[in-house]
Amino acid sequence: MGSVKRTSLFRIHRELGAKLTEFGGFEMPLSYSGIIEEHRAVRTAAGLFDLSHMGEFEITGNGALPLLERTLTNSAARLAEGQAQYTIMCAEDGGTLDDLIVYRRSADSYMLCVNASNVSADWEWLGSQSGGAELRDVSDETALVAIQGPLAVTILQRLTPLQLDTVKRFHTAEGEVAGVKCLAARTGYTGEDGFELFCMADDAARLFEAMLAAGGADGIKPCGLGARDTLRMEAGLPLYGHELDRATSPLEAELATFVKFGHGFIGEQALAAQRDNGLGRRLIGIRTTDGRSIARQGYKLYERGHAAGVVTSGTFAPTFDRPLAMAYLDHRVVSQPGTLLEVAIRNRMVEAEVITLPFYRRPRPSVA
Repeated sequence: MGSVKRTSLFRIHRELGAKLTEFGGFEMPLSYSGIIEEHRAVRTAAGLFDLSHMGEFEITGNGALPLLERTLTNSAARLAEGQAQYTIMCAEDGGTLDDLIVYRRSADSYMLCVNASNVSADWEWLGSQSGGAELRDVSDETALVAIQGPLAVTILQRLTPLQLDTVKRFHTAEGEVAGVKCLAARTGYTGEDGFELFCMADDAARLFEAMLAAGGADGIKPCGLGARDTLRMEAGLPLYGHELDRATSPLEAELATFVKFGHGFIGEQALAAQRDNGLGRRLIGIRTTDGRSIARQGYKLYERGHAAGVVTSGTFAPTFDRPLAMAYLDHRVVSQPGTLLEVAIRNRMVEAEVITLPFYRRPRPSVA
């Protein structure tokens, strides 16, 4: 694979028999025991993911918050110490440069977790806007491991003195897990509860193996990018290069809740114009009515014979035992649930129905 990188967990992936693929410049596990089996493990028990291909930037100093307020659509000024926030980085025209999570570590110290394919571009963009902020790319020295699923917190608690039940969603705790110093964030990309653990790359193998052992009796499985993609799509979560890209705004992607107008971020004027004048398209969910045909990225949507949109992500959804897809639909076409469209699949037209996103919401614990 030439100059393709490998994470510090590559040895473990090979030992576990992972099928490997290139993604974001890294040789990564696509699956171990199979995408459907891994997907279902996350929905019913727990799954363990190597996300060390993601990029991490430290931003510190008096200029840190002004930089984040200037370059991100959400307002980092609203963050308390130990809190995290999903946000978007836009260009002047409102197009999406990346979507990411910002963590406030202390008063003037933040960390960004960015998409692997955008690390270089994000670093250059932030550097051009840095002002008085101090920036450090710690991607190569940082590993990221995620445990997700209804039993994830129970399994993880066996390995740490941290009181995980007290950590709220999109908050963090710092301490040892399996003897490894970690930043534990109650975040994820699967639609399930769980934690994402940042640690030093040299410690990642010890952490990963300890988590697999701790959850063995509960059915934990190592999971690859295949299950990560089916899980996130069921949860209606965007993937850069699919639902988000340089030509797409966060408003079109139904991410308006993460755009806080009024703090002068780059792209704000363009997004305000979209908000006020109306969007040209919007993100929807669809399912083919035959329950078999898969509408994949790039397939065209039609409404009464007229071009109506394009599919951004589509796959077999194991939780629903049928194909599902996400797509952009032209604003002139009715996007209400139940609206019937057609999708061109291998030179034939297949009926598809608009359905509400997200497809999946995890069950909430019942209250006695």
